[in-house]
Amino acid sequence: MLRRTRHPNTVKFLLSIDIGTTYTAASYCVFSGRDNAPTFYEINRWPKQVVGDAKVPSVLYYDRDKVPRLHGAETEDESSLMEAEQEHWEKAEWWKLRLRPEYLTFPPGFTVSPLPDGIAVDDVFKDQIAYVKENVRASVIKSFGDGEKIWDQLRSSMYVILTTPNGWEGRHQNRMRDAAVKAGLMSAGERSKIRFVSEGEAAIHYALGYSPSVRDGIRPGSVLLICDAGGGTTDIGIYKVRSTSPLYLEEVARPRCRIAGGVFVNEAAKKHIKHQLKGSARLDNEECIANALREFERTAKRMFKGSEFNSFVKVDSSGQSDESRNIQRGRLRIPRAKMMTFFDPLIKLVTQELHDALLSSGPLVVEKIILVGGFAESEYVYSELKTWANKKGLELAKPDGVLSKAISHGALTWHLESGVQLRVSKMHYGAETDLDYVVQDPEIRDRRKFQNILGQWRVRDGWNTIVSKNSRIRIGEEHAAWFHREFGQNDSFAVEMELYAYRWEEPPTFFKTKDGDLVDGFIHLGTVKANLTQCFEAAAYRIAPSGKKYKRLEYQICLSFDEIEISARLRWKTNKSHKYGEATIAYV
Repeated sequence: MLRRTRHPNTVKFLLSIDIGTTYTAASYCVFSGRDNAPTFYEINRWPKQVVGDAKVPSVLYYDRDKVPRLHGAETEDESSLMEAEQEHWEKAEWWKLRLRPEYLTFPPGFTVSPLPDGIAVDDVFKDQIAYVKENVRASVIKSFGDGEKIWDQLRSSMYVILTTPNGWEGRHQNRMRDAAVKAGLMSAGERSKIRFVSEGEAAIHYALGYSPSVRDGIRPGSVLLICDAGGGTTDIGIYKVRSTSPLYLEEVARPRCRIAGGVFVNEAAKKHIKHQLKGSARLDNEECIANALREFERTAKRMFKGSEFNSFVKVDSSGQSDESRNIQRGRLRIPRAKMMTFFDPLIKLVTQELHDALLSSGPLVVEKIILVGGFAESEYVYSELKTWANKKGLELAKPDGVLSKAISHGALTWHLESGVQLRVSKMHYGAETDLDYVVQDPEIRDRRKFQNILGQWRVRDGWNTIVSKNSRIRIGEEHAAWFHREFGQNDSFAVEMELYAYRWEEPPTFFKTKDGDLVDGFIHLGTVKANLTQCFEAAAYRIAPSGKKYKRLEYQICLSFDEIEISARLRWKTNKSHKYGEATIAYV
């Protein structure tokens, strides 16, 4: 168990929520400054669960009034599903993939399931968080004496940690925060009490904190790769251990994210099942196909090892056979070679991402791969990845115990320990700037020009890097770039600057084309908003050639990457010192 090292002597209630593409889990703890090792609790009793489990499906059913009627384990309960069919409720599954950044593309041939009519992904996120909140509340009330009173007391001290894939950016996190507020998890004034941690970072905190088999042999200087192969995404991070007690880690390569996971195995199986049942008078219908897919998920997918000749999926309760469709006594026979085609393309994507990640670590040698995630719980997937790692001379380890709580427990540990002291920037981060109009420069001369207060010709949409890709970002450090602007007495001092990221290696001079479109590779992160009144008051007046009085304001936009969210503030010089002003990042 890791030691608590961060927080003061106040009682706080920590809640972590891991909403994955396929499953949802939640953990919580109550701690004070006197607790060296607070106890973590997972929610392992959800409505309609036959057997207690820390995770439930991230699936909802909506009625015609757009009201969620079924959540989690309720969506696997036969009587509830019967009601859903009779009432024509619509299913929302794999909806989290709709929140992904546009540049994270799906595997070939895959399309995400449509949402119910009139329901947006933000609505589903809100409804799922509300469902988790109610079950956390019920768990606390049941677990503690005088539970209602305890919950009311703890609620005011609550901090929430939401997990996200490595590839999610600020605007995606902002939408998740909005959903949490709309779900009643936090009030609008408590938005800052919602934090985010990447699933990979949560996973490594869990693995090193709770798994002796993973910790074995790890010492200061060890280089570890964490691979979270989940339902929809595979997230990879590489860390160097600086200290084991307390835990201090340094990220040594930019984190990676790939759309690859267990849902794509299901989709491949669905296509095969539909093909096999096509034309059957009794079985070629949505109900039979849906039942067969649920059976595949429960049995064949989880049990497949790659050594059996055939796998079987129940498709017909009558027990009839149809050799033309490979149906034996009501069970669809799927040969080993066909089953492998469901898994192998995804395993190849994961190993390719692992290969690229290992190359990105430079001269550092990865000693151990730590594997977590729902996709990795498949015996076949684990066996194939183990074989791949052995060929590379790498040790591959899975944490001990129940992995369904790995991310949610790891998120709590991350909040308490915050062991990562250095990160690596995933992309170039910067902002727009104006450039001098140089007629001899072919990149500039055909762009629209304007005159500033000094009568100088300038062009807009220039790129100014604040943080370069693959930069080492130490916790507590700010990264800044200088900007300047001329203001007259009557100008507004409220300024807005667009913040962008660039994915590729070397950013171009301009982030927009001459027609005003974003250059390929740029991503709009948000708008930095600030007020330069104090900066204006500290500056001296100048006289423009036109005779007009103006002030030239020179200021820095400072970015902080202490967490996976970006924060910003202004900084400018006076005669004696640096001054700071507030700046916010507004997401579209």
